[in-house]
Amino acid sequence: AVFEETARQAPLTRGAADTVIARRKNGYRVGVVTDSYFVASEIVCRRVFADFSVANVMKFVSGFATGELVITPAMQHPAGCPRHSVCKLNVLYNLRDKTHCSLAEVIAVGDGDNDICLLETAGKSIAFQGKSPAVRRAARYRLSGNLRRVADIALGKPTGLRRFFPFLFFGTRETKNSLQ
Repeated sequence: AVFEETARQAPLTRGAADTVIARRKNGYRVGVVTDSYFVASEIVCRRVFADFSVANVMKFVSGFATGELVITPAMQHPAGCPRHSVCKLNVLYNLRDKTHCSLAEVIAVGDGDNDICLLETAGKSIAFQGKSPAVRRAARYRLSGNLRRVADIALGKPTGLRRFFPFLFFGTRETKNSLQ
């Protein structure tokens, strides 16, 4: 109940729901990928109107967390991330295998060091309020303040954004129905 209440009450990033809705209207499948807990990610997923969430599972007994964590299989892939056996990049590889979308079609938005592998691999990557210089270097774009500007990048209009050499937005109209 504490996890659920926290997820319901936590403030959302400005523009999060608007961005998810806009991307979905443009044919994207939008997912929340986190190495946190599924009970919280699923609530956030519903709050921003995303299509799916991927997260680990915290075991509960009689309403109390046991401390046992079950890693989601989606964060593992036999030919996945060369640096980590459990990684958000592996979610991308698993979805690519399932939907046949190309990595170039993926827009990844991330803020922490645990997003670096994903940001380096996605077709378009955005460090949103990146927490470290490494995260900001891993992404092609840096963004802060309001997530609505993700739409500019998705549409190929990165006006005013700082270009560089992950919410996670998957696929295009062609792959929209393949995750259902």
